[in-house]
Amino acid sequence: MADAPSPITAEAARTMAAAAERAARAQGQAIVISIVDNHGNLKHFHRMDGTSSGSIQVAQLKATTSARFPLSSRSLGERSAALPANPYASLPGFTLLGGGLPIMDANGQHIGGIGISGATPELDAEFAQAALDGAA
Repeated sequence: MADAPSPITAEAARTMAAAAERAARAQGQAIVISIVDNHGNLKHFHRMDGTSSGSIQVAQLKATTSARFPLSSRSLGERSAALPANPYASLPGFTLLGGGLPIMDANGQHIGGIGISGATPELDAEFAQAALDGAA
């Protein structure tokens, strides 16, 4: 018996990952790509050759963070830093590093998150945006 269908199709996830990889290769970078649905369940994962093993978990955390909140992981970090005691900084299963973006459907509904790791947080975010642009 199958679960309810994911709002992100396998084809859409592959298309996003391919766009992110193209963007990374164009800048001479190797990245890890994690795509999760709005429940945080893994939909697609790809690790380019030449990435560090630490980037695996970081990419997954970035994707999960942006799947739980309709914000970039960086934006959540900025919001958290502005609050007393920086509350999101110590929550398990979250990261506030740049490179996680929410995935929205054509109607603007939050359906998941993508996380990229392996380059700088700024480049990771750029590659995540390339993934979303490639799926549009």
